[in-house]
Amino acid sequence: MRYRIDTERVDLFDVNIVITMKVSFDKDIPFEDAQKAFYKACSLHEVLNSKVVIEDSGDAFYVSCDEPHNSISITDLLLEELVIENERKRFRVDEGEFIRAFLSSDGIVFMMHHLGGDGKSLLYFIETFMKCLSGRECEYLPFRSLGLSDLPKESKLPFYYELLSRSWNRNWKKDRKVFSFADLDDAYSGFWKDRKTKIELKRYSKDELDVLVKNAKNAGVSLTAYLITDFIKDTDSSMDVGLAVDGRTDGNRSMGNQATGISVKYRYDKKKSFEDNAKAVFKAMREKLDDARSRYLVLQFMGLLDPTLKDSLNMVHAGCFESKTASKVAGLLGYGDKVKDISITNLTRADIPLDYGDVRIREIVFVPPVVSYAKNVIGIVTTDDVMTVARHIYST
Repeated sequence: MRYRIDTERVDLFDVNIVITMKVSFDKDIPFEDAQKAFYKACSLHEVLNSKVVIEDSGDAFYVSCDEPHNSISITDLLLEELVIENERKRFRVDEGEFIRAFLSSDGIVFMMHHLGGDGKSLLYFIETFMKCLSGRECEYLPFRSLGLSDLPKESKLPFYYELLSRSWNRNWKKDRKVFSFADLDDAYSGFWKDRKTKIELKRYSKDELDVLVKNAKNAGVSLTAYLITDFIKDTDSSMDVGLAVDGRTDGNRSMGNQATGISVKYRYDKKKSFEDNAKAVFKAMREKLDDARSRYLVLQFMGLLDPTLKDSLNMVHAGCFESKTASKVAGLLGYGDKVKDISITNLTRADIPLDYGDVRIREIVFVPPVVSYAKNVIGIVTTDDVMTVARHIYST
């Protein structure tokens, strides 16, 4: 295999880019069974049998890896402790490490580098794992991503975006640097020296979830819009809210980063009712989601930038690279001091079965990474009749 890392290039040099899911079951799973199912599941997803190479030109590619370093082990650490321990350990994507799994008495925690896929991709890996665990046959799933050529034609940006990207690329030439994985190691060492994150988790029971859904429906808004309104109702300033959006246009269940995103700026109006504020938030969301240019703007525009310039945005954010052009672009694109106030990914109801032979998935917790362009990240997923909301932020 050989796939150019294109629109997902911004994930390569991010120092906090690991998606986490904890899956709880209705019974204990022996480690030997889990280990066998894990490696079988990895063999069935093309991206998990690849590694990343950076060429002298600055282009990066997924290429085949004969000995990937995905792993599963036993742990007695709690979810937050696992995240704290692993967020500072760089995933060796250059050696074929995209996913780590940890079995405990409370279930299994899966941690995946974003270049292995998006939130839905990890759900689909878990589905494959569970099928393998129950002895079912599974199909091989090729790698999928959203390159510029995969985006809808109607999402093509106006010409002035091309002019802007050309200007930035031209200015970048005098400082242009092809960053290496050694540079990324240095970035990790410096960035995580005095930092760690924390997770705040809230569970909504069936009754509580039913009330939320009913209230959102009565207000004529989506549950996501209703929750966003609740998150910002106590703020006094305009909030910049980013929303991760599934970019799959064909409903495929392959692993690969196929997510796009939109952003909504809104200031909660305390003179209006909560429901009216929710309607305004929902309207702003729908305007972006229903417009192909807005829905895929991030991918279209980032795809126009020199790949090494995209790397530099994360290196500037990590505080280990200085360049006038890179710093300016980082600030303008939300990688500087002013990042998204809130970044939300709602996977809605988990798009996988819950029953596999005599084992049932009881609950899933979804913790997105605190990426370079966000500071207050929220992951939402509903499993059966339970919704979990995980807030992931820096604690120091």
